[in-house]
Formats: sequence, structure tokens, C-alpha cells
Amino acid sequence: MKLAPFDLMNENYHAGHLCLDTFRSRPDAVCQIDAATGESETNASVLARSIQLAKCFKKLGVKPGDVLALGGRNHLDLHIPYYSALMTGMPIAGVDPMFKYTELKTLLKIAQPRIAFCQKELLEVHEKIVEELDLNTEVICFDEGRRSLASFIEKYDDKDDQEEFLPTIFDRNKINMWLISTGGTSGVIKLAAFTHTVFLRKLELLGKLFSTNSQHFTERKGENKMGINLSPVQWPISVFMSPIIATALMKSEKKCDFSSFNQVVLSGGKVHKDVHVEIRKRVRPGVPVVEMYGQTENLGPILIACPNGPIGNCGKSGPGVPEVKLVDPETGKEITEPNVPGEMWTKGASMSGYYNNPEETANAFSEDGWYKTGDILYRDEEGHYFFVERLKMLIKYRMYHIIPPEIEAVIREHPGVQEVSVTSVPHEDDGEHVVACVMRRPGSNVTAAEIKEMVADKLSDSQRLRGGVIFMDQIPMTSSGKIARGKLRTLVQTLPRE
Repeated sequence: MKLAPFDLMNENYHAGHLCLDTFRSRPDAVCQIDAATGESETNASVLARSIQLAKCFKKLGVKPGDVLALGGRNHLDLHIPYYSALMTGMPIAGVDPMFKYTELKTLLKIAQPRIAFCQKELLEVHEKIVEELDLNTEVICFDEGRRSLASFIEKYDDKDDQEEFLPTIFDRNKINMWLISTGGTSGVIKLAAFTHTVFLRKLELLGKLFSTNSQHFTERKGENKMGINLSPVQWPISVFMSPIIATALMKSEKKCDFSSFNQVVLSGGKVHKDVHVEIRKRVRPGVPVVEMYGQTENLGPILIACPNGPIGNCGKSGPGVPEVKLVDPETGKEITEPNVPGEMWTKGASMSGYYNNPEETANAFSEDGWYKTGDILYRDEEGHYFFVERLKMLIKYRMYHIIPPEIEAVIREHPGVQEVSVTSVPHEDDGEHVVACVMRRPGSNVTAAEIKEMVADKLSDSQRLRGGVIFMDQIPMTSSGKIARGKLRTLVQTLPRE
């Protein structure tokens, strides 16, 4: 069925159509740049290769709803299966390139993909897991050699005219577009499922958000704007937004020059003040540097960024973003007064649930349909929100809730400390005892006693480091640059503490 371009109101129109129409509307625009080689590719080239692979998927027998697991390094072939999957109705499960064997096996067990893409170094691992789980999965390798992408295309390509290609028609209310791996700092893998309808609804809301708040951002009307996407493939929202909003793909953010940027948006976790200061040094005077709060399960922004607000704020509520409220996690009552931390709850375009996990889905929503983000924030007198911590990462000492970033901020003031993360160990009588994991600066000989004394002098008795101090060469991080607090909490149970 042929549909009118960009007919988002048509019930048969889905994200695959949107992708195809966008590429066709600007065929000569640059879509991808490989920063390692300088090689680039236009929208027209990406579309042609994506249609070719989509037709191969159909020849294989793929049906709407069959899952595509997509993993690999950033290169010019990586997103071709992504666009092909959208046009054939395959939900996309992005695979974190930092996943180890057990994590990969957990993800594939949940997703049960019909097709899985990977790099050569993980080919045998994928094959072994597919065999162990008895999955009907076609494993395809981006590199040359066995199970290569080139050989797959050679086997299934019918070489028919691409101009006649039409995306597969399916019920966009029922077929998932993304299965996004989440769990973040906790380390428990879940796949948040989003239908094509929810995405198109979110896209409409984002359009309203940016049109009503354009005064916050520097705009150059009439120009062909270019953006940079540094996101790994397991962040499929960012991957999709690249061709729709800003079309460039780079491989590394090292030594990044911000002098030509019109705005900088920081997201993905709490941002230290020194990061704000450093970025402001690199951008031109007057360029807004904003911190934005969003979440995977809410398909991106939850608040409206406020670059003119106090440093560290992550926005306000308003039109174009979900309805929000703060709730006391102990009593379940809404918090209306300012400067009182509570769990953020949202209502709006969000996930339909966790894929193949009805129990976690039920736990994620209140009886009246509010989604529980699991994030602790507070709101000031002017309505600016400030991120505090993940609810699961709060430490409970006796009857007190301990917020790790408060202790981390104090320890970070010590000149001998390069990085710190605060977690806990269980205690029979007190519930939990606070532990500080510290990376010394090169040449520093800061001691555990100094750090303990510093915390005791500046913070309350409940925040003392009763669990001790652990000096580490490296604090474990996720692939998105956050501290892997779940892994850290597991590690400290067995490491020697001072």
C-alpha cells in the first residue's frame, strides 16, 4: 500500500515510512561520517542499502514482530539493518558493546531475536548462545568472512527495482518499534517496549516542545543544520533521531571542539558543576549549555530545559512533556512543597511495558496509570527540578535515607581525590553502612582516615563512613559513561575496606 509522504495521521503510517520519506526528501544531504576514515555517505545511499537489506529480510521470511538484535561498533554499516528493520516491522533490540557473555545471553533470552548482527570478535559467542538457548536466530557478521553481511545480501537479494519498494503494512498499535535495554546503574537487564504509535505520538509532543520553547535556543532559520550523534547503537532513540533531526555520525568525542555549536544539551545522568564550567569555556559566549532530564521508559525528555535557570537544574514541567509529580516513596503521598526530595512519577507517551516481563511491568506503574521513574528529584520555589539520585541507590541507615551524591560532593573536595562513588554494605542491626570507593589523583597519598574525618566534620552522624573506604584504580562505568552503581555495590561486598 502506497501512502502519502509524512502522513502521520494515517493509521497505516509507521516509523519505517517516516524514515523512508525523510531520506527521500533530502537525498543529497550527508547522513553519516566516519570520523576515523573521513568517509561519508548521503541519505540516498543509506536508503538504497537499507531497502536492499529490507528486501533480503523479507526473502528470509521475516514477519512484523520478529525481533532484530543489533550490536557493533560505530561504522557506516551499523545503522543499515536498523532502518531495514523499521521498514519491515522488526522491533530493534540494541546490544551494548560492553556486555559480557552472561549479559548478552540474558538479553537474547528475553528478546529471542530472529536476526542478530554483531562484529567478528563476538560471532562465536552469539552462535554459542543461540545454540544453548535453542533460538531460531540468523546471526550476521558486519566483518568479512563467515556469516558476513555481504554474503547474506548475495544470497537473498532479488535485485528488483528499489523505486517500487514499499514498507510492510502492520498494526502500529501492536507492533513494537524498539526494545530498549534498560536497568542502567542497577545492572538488571530489562527491555522497555515501545510501539510505533507511541513513538509518533512522542514525536508530535517533541515538535510542540521545541516550537514553543525555541526562544531558549539559538536558531539560524533557512540553513541546512548539521548535528552530531555520538550515541552507541543500544540507544536506538538517538540513532533514529539522527536522520530525522540532525544527520551526522561520528566515532569519537575525544578532543571535541565546541566552538561552532549553537547549543549544548547535557543528559544521561547528574552532571557535575565542573563539567558545566569546562564546556562553557569551549563554546562561544552566549551559547546555552542546558541539562536535560529524560528517561528511556519515557522516550526521552520529561522536563523542559531551562538554560537561564540555576546551574544544575534539569528543567521545568510544561507543554510538550509528560505530566509529572513528586511522590514520597515511603508514604505514596504527593509532595507539593519546594526543596523536598521525592520520586518522580510521569503520565504521557511512554513504554507499553517490559518485553516478556509482566511482573516488572506491573511494578513500574501505579494503579491509576502513573509511571514510577525510580528517580529522586526535588523542585525549587520557581519550579526548577534538580536530579538527586536513583531511588534504588539510596542507602538506608536505621531510619535515615542517605543520598550518595551528598557524601560524594564532600569527598570530591579533597585535592587528593580524583573520583569517588558512595555505596553501601549490609549491616545486621543498622540496615546498611556507607562505603566510599575512591580513586586517588596521581601522586596522592590521601588516607582512609582523612576521608572519614572529612565526612564526619561536614555531614551528619548518619552519613559517616561506617562501612569504610576502598581505594580503587578504576571505578566501574557503564558504556554511557555513568558509574555502574549496581556492579560497584556487588564488588564492595568482597573487597577489603579500610
